[in-house]
Amino acid sequence: MRILFLAHRLPYPPNKGDKIRSFWELTTLSKRHDVDLFCFYDDPQDQCQSANLRNYCQSCYVEPISAIGSRIHAASALVIGQSLSTAFFYSETMAKRIADAIQSRSYDLVFVFGSSMAQYVEPWPHLPRILDLVDVDSDKWTQYSSRSRGPLSWLWKLEGRRLQRYESTLVHAFSNTLVCTEAEAQLLRSKVPNGRIEVLQNWLDMEYYRPETVPVPEKIRSLQPYVIFTGTMDYFPNIDAVQFFCREVLPLIRSQVPKLRFVIAGRNPSAHVMRLAEDPAIEVTGTVADIRPYLRGAAVAIAPMRIARGVQNKILEALAMDVPVVASSVAAAALPQALGLLLAAEAEPRLLAARAVDHLLDPAQRTGIKRAAVKRYIEALDLPSQLEQFVRTAAAEQTTRAREDEVELMA
Repeated sequence: MRILFLAHRLPYPPNKGDKIRSFWELTTLSKRHDVDLFCFYDDPQDQCQSANLRNYCQSCYVEPISAIGSRIHAASALVIGQSLSTAFFYSETMAKRIADAIQSRSYDLVFVFGSSMAQYVEPWPHLPRILDLVDVDSDKWTQYSSRSRGPLSWLWKLEGRRLQRYESTLVHAFSNTLVCTEAEAQLLRSKVPNGRIEVLQNWLDMEYYRPETVPVPEKIRSLQPYVIFTGTMDYFPNIDAVQFFCREVLPLIRSQVPKLRFVIAGRNPSAHVMRLAEDPAIEVTGTVADIRPYLRGAAVAIAPMRIARGVQNKILEALAMDVPVVASSVAAAALPQALGLLLAAEAEPRLLAARAVDHLLDPAQRTGIKRAAVKRYIEALDLPSQLEQFVRTAAAEQTTRAREDEVELMA
């Protein structure tokens, strides 16, 4: 089949949650199909990465997000009643490029990663179309609202309502809609009862996350003992999580483990995150070329999220590296039971602290059991076969409908 693949963010390098998922989907599809990729990039360093994607794509069109134009579109969305997220990712150039491709090439399927890219294929309902929402973003904006004040709280609540309406429209318009967990599927089904919604869980490269192959440099060993938080650090849920941890949990842990340090490892730390590093016990790394040595050197990985949707890849990666994980109940909720049992999940700061202290005072807990459980779980899912089945079913059903429509017209 020939597949048109749309993504709101260039899926390379696969160094954050959405890019890991979209890159895996793209490369998996490219093994059996011819794939054309159209996407945006928001990091200037990613511009040169498009060449790597040509190893998997028949063609690849990459466009920078316009800092000014995107914000103008988002602002105008307030007036016309459109979702800010959708408007932010609108580009006339991208729309024309995609339209030209659809009109000049015979695509068998359109695969859309993220609701904000669905707008580009709305004029072609006859094409088989799969939408990967990953998680229910509208609910995330509603959660943002509950953690914000003043005008921002109002704005995020409005965005949550508008995006929910758009998600509902898309579920009915697309052949199939994918999300990353059963919890996300249940939430979306409660909002769109008659939609076709399937679960495609997140993939993890277990060979890449092999702790015995990862050395820990002296620079990282000098930080020990430490607990670690990983993630993109200009992302609001991550900012909120580390601020909460530093304010309400870390002091409780350090009262029992005074020499403990807290490492925040991730790209683009915001000003709020950088201010946390004024405490000499807190290390903010910024972008790291490889997160694995930091995970290998950590005593505990923490995921104290108060705002979360979908699976936190940071949890899966830590478990794959056989690092003890202490997470908020919110962050752990999306994990299947088989994986949820591998970590300590608590809602209260004092309980989160107590769980972390338990691991810190008993470091001989890296038995390989966590990693082995994750590996068995990922392999049992057989995700490549699931993805292929979704693609073939969507294409076949659309072909059947087209034939039925043709027969009806002839009658």
